[in-house]
Amino acid sequence: MTGKEQAPIPFGEYSAIYDLIYRDKDYAGEAGFVATLIEQYAPRQNDAPIRVLDLACGTGRHAMELASKGYVVEGSDISSGMVAVARKSAGERGLDLRFHECSFQTADAIPGSFDVVLAMFAALGYLTDFSDFELTLRNVAKKMAPGGIFIFDVWNGAAVLPQYSPHKVRYEADDKRKVERVSRTTLDEVAQQAVVKFEFKVEYADGAVKHFSEDHRVRFYFPQEMVDLLTALGFEVLLRCPFLQPEKAVSRHDWNMTYVVRKRSDSPTAAYHGQ
Repeated sequence: MTGKEQAPIPFGEYSAIYDLIYRDKDYAGEAGFVATLIEQYAPRQNDAPIRVLDLACGTGRHAMELASKGYVVEGSDISSGMVAVARKSAGERGLDLRFHECSFQTADAIPGSFDVVLAMFAALGYLTDFSDFELTLRNVAKKMAPGGIFIFDVWNGAAVLPQYSPHKVRYEADDKRKVERVSRTTLDEVAQQAVVKFEFKVEYADGAVKHFSEDHRVRFYFPQEMVDLLTALGFEVLLRCPFLQPEKAVSRHDWNMTYVVRKRSDSPTAAYHGQ
């Protein structure tokens, strides 16, 4: 970890309503996209199942979808609330998944090595300092089996700058509660960061009302900038594409861009493997 004062951990109270907010998100389709990349780029060890580590796994929805495809999956998240929801949901689906409560910066504490490491939903963007980004890549390198791959997506600055919305309101409801989420976004173009202030109103069936807010700071990257960072940290880029579109090249219109990378054998991060 860095020596600076740490910001509050996001997805605290948010974790209890996260799956409601994103109940229409196509987790199955996104997991299918990841599975396509895994089958093309991940190493195969005879008939052994492919082991996947889903970092910043949230409520475990991607992890559960991938487990249902036959991969051996473990997840990890910095938010204890998110991990609790993930464990409960996996149990309800009869899936034997292990979840860890680790940040990107402490992921080296997770036992074992993996053929695939994931970081979905632009989670790497929460690493706004290069020191944290570098430490995370070192930890990813430690967790990768020989020939293993790292799949992640980040926001594309070329799309964020002209397309971002300063104000959004989202409503969702089920038989237990109604949720209003207001997001107010400002950009720091010099630091390449979006500051998103979420304000929540939750109305419960018994008449109770709860208000809370969270501030999320997300770094965005430009396509070649990310390639340069990865190269400098000892990774080779196997694929760069728009999210969900592996056959296409990234353009300035694509908000999320996906990278598939592997450690170079001469990588300075390779020295961290297995230590």
